[in-house]
Amino acid sequence: MIEHLTLGEFVVALSMGLAALCAFLWGAATGAFRGVESIKHQVLRAEGLTTEEPKTGHERQDA
Repeated sequence: MIEHLTLGEFVVALSMGLAALCAFLWGAATGAFRGVESIKHQVLRAEGLTTEEPKTGHERQDA
């Protein structure tokens, strides 16, 4: 009985790890991790918390 519970926990943990890896690879492949500074400044400008432009030259380019 204990062996089946341990196997089930292992399968669930392996599935969750695989899901996290797939989510990371999908995000990296679609460019979700690029241009985070410019997005941060867009949110701050929309909220009215800042009026300054981003100081980095990295702009997000939507394809």
